[in-house]
Amino acid sequence: MLLTTVFLLSLSSIAFEVLLARVFSICQWNHLAFMVISIALFGLAASGTFLSLLDTRSKKGWEQRFASKGPATIFISLYTLTAISSFTILNNMPLDYFRLPLEPVQAVYLLTAYLLLALPFFFTGLVISLAYILRPAKTGFIYFATMAGSACGALLPIPLLPFLGEGSLIILAALIPLAAVPFGEWKPIERDPLKNSRSRFRLIMSLAVFPAIACIAVFLIAAKGGFLIEVKPSPYKALSQLLQFPDTRITKTVASIRGRIDITQSPYIRFAPGLSLKFTERLPEQWAVFRDGDNPFVFYNLPSKKDAQFSRFTLPYLGYFISADPEHVLLIQQAGGSGIPCAIASGAREITVVEQNPPIARMIADHYHFPVINQNPRAFLAQSDKQFNIIQVENWGTSIPGTAALNQEFFFTKEAFTQYLKHLTDPGILIMARKLLLPPADSVRLWATAFESLRLLDFKHPERHLAMLRNYDTFTLVVSTMPLDTALIKKFARDRNFDLVYLHGTTRKMVNRFNMFDAPYHFLEIKQLAEAYQAGTEKAYFRSYLLDVEPQMDRRAFPFSFLKWHRLKEIYKTTGSRLYALIMSGEIIVSVVFLEALGVSVLLLVFPLFAIPKHRKKPSIARILFFLSVGTGFMSVELYYIKAYTLLFENPVISFTVVLSGILIFSAAGGLWSQGKGPNTLRHSIIVLIAVLVIIFFSLETILHQILGFSKSLRYILAFLLLMPTGFMVGLPFPLGMRYLLKTPVERAYAWTANGCASVLTAILSAQIAISLGISILIICSMGAYLIALICTGKR
Repeated sequence: MLLTTVFLLSLSSIAFEVLLARVFSICQWNHLAFMVISIALFGLAASGTFLSLLDTRSKKGWEQRFASKGPATIFISLYTLTAISSFTILNNMPLDYFRLPLEPVQAVYLLTAYLLLALPFFFTGLVISLAYILRPAKTGFIYFATMAGSACGALLPIPLLPFLGEGSLIILAALIPLAAVPFGEWKPIERDPLKNSRSRFRLIMSLAVFPAIACIAVFLIAAKGGFLIEVKPSPYKALSQLLQFPDTRITKTVASIRGRIDITQSPYIRFAPGLSLKFTERLPEQWAVFRDGDNPFVFYNLPSKKDAQFSRFTLPYLGYFISADPEHVLLIQQAGGSGIPCAIASGAREITVVEQNPPIARMIADHYHFPVINQNPRAFLAQSDKQFNIIQVENWGTSIPGTAALNQEFFFTKEAFTQYLKHLTDPGILIMARKLLLPPADSVRLWATAFESLRLLDFKHPERHLAMLRNYDTFTLVVSTMPLDTALIKKFARDRNFDLVYLHGTTRKMVNRFNMFDAPYHFLEIKQLAEAYQAGTEKAYFRSYLLDVEPQMDRRAFPFSFLKWHRLKEIYKTTGSRLYALIMSGEIIVSVVFLEALGVSVLLLVFPLFAIPKHRKKPSIARILFFLSVGTGFMSVELYYIKAYTLLFENPVISFTVVLSGILIFSAAGGLWSQGKGPNTLRHSIIVLIAVLVIIFFSLETILHQILGFSKSLRYILAFLLLMPTGFMVGLPFPLGMRYLLKTPVERAYAWTANGCASVLTAILSAQIAISLGISILIICSMGAYLIALICTGKR
């Protein structure tokens, strides 16, 4: 049946999309994963353009040719074949966009991958748009089947990924729509003998493809063909680099919706960031756990406290050196692992570790026998009233700086710093260690964030509570609830050959002594910023600085993003006029993909209009604008919730899954409810939707911070229920508009294209909007889009 086919294709397509995003995260970098959304929507939009062009070149009633089981079976077979083949080709293609400035052929690979991956979604779009054309009176049911199937597809990888892995699950997900064929026909086969024989021939040929598809799938999943679908991490990631050493092996791999974990053994793991060159002894044996091929968490074999003494020669140990004999230590882990030896070496009586990844949390507890809190760190702090002598936040970022520019993380916002400081004893120490960047960026922003957080908590002289040290590639920021002993910190730095970056009363003669740069860049910038704070001109400093280093709030939590678009030319020159340095930035990738998508969208929208004969009526501008606005509004709402919910779950994949499934389920319910409603419901529903969005804009941020203090299960339940009013209302305009605003097949096909193109562009542009202006602007964009849609509906 028609609805069964739509449901299964939608389920398979969304599962394919989610799994492709996982593959992109492993094979390339996280900032390329967003391309999967644009690829999917591009394929869906192209199907509408194809049907619009078909309408202009066919006789009236052409759509009935696709109403029988034969064409439907062909489309399903083509979807499955293209899904399997496109993934297999992509997984074995020598695509490396870092080489784009040096190898023009990489542009061909990128375009080929984009087009191949769009094909499965093209055939999905064909079936769904044909369903709207063939059954205009049942748009509510069709919308329900589409959204309900998509919601199930978003949830499908969660239980199956740990058992099958990304490659095998993609192949199996692609086979799901084949189950729709035995459910019956869209329409009885024609009674005309000639047409009947042709239909039967097409049906027999399409059914003959099924055994061939099954054989291909079995071969790829089986051992002999498994190498073709085995997902390998980018060669630039830390795991790929480590595997080039002899006697290095992956002992176990665990896949889940949170990411892939590879447990790795190697005699060449030497992880001790910030280690002084004065340390001349051997490091303890180590093994590592990699997440999606990067962000290693290193485990140290420490039979006794003496084996952890190497950590006394590292930069982060400064905080433990200041706080003699700490009693309670809290370690917030996001990769790394070097904080644990520091805490052990300090002789802390109680060490608590917060790790949000369940498998890694279990491994830490088993290996070190510490109490490990498997929870979002911000949620743990919101729920706990316990105070600590030392809080150490460990997050070293990705292997290549700039590749995480689109990542949302809430460890380094002003709200996070305020939470850390409130959970410190008096005296208490906050430690943050990071990679050292040039031009100075992360160090300047973190210092400013700490300064403003101290000032917010009414510390009279924040500059006396801060210290920053560096070696040649890392720095450590220490924040104290009491004024720091400068003589003690200078002794620590001098004994270990560390350089002062900031300490109250430090002069230029005291810095850049051991790990020498051409100039003390970091010291000069932070000194200038400190003077700006004293003069009350910090806003002018942030405006004039080359990079965006202003402290961030939870509504704009992109700690690895520093690009200022209006200073792009200067940044290019500062990096030595090297194009690949800019290409590694996530913001640049977003802009390039957006320009490409804009060109393709214009082509998809304009070409059918020129192809329509003069004697045939073209879709009106108001109707086109309506569906463009609905697509923009829906996608803006969805992406706003995904980014806002990342605070609750501290994992963008979990946030994506919860929001996608929730929005789709509730919008499916909205579509089903709309089936029996009249045309006046369209305008009324948009008005109510805008009102709901206004309420969300003013209240959601406060609600989320309150929910953060609840238990994990209650957070999930409340987060899901919060999606209900918005999800239900956004599910009404599209099916109602399809039914009451459009009259002909070509209008419905073109509306499908317009909706898809708007969604493509919004999905890409929203990333830059969130980084530059904050995620709350997305809900404003959504309100504006639905207001335009309301105007386009007309008075009646």
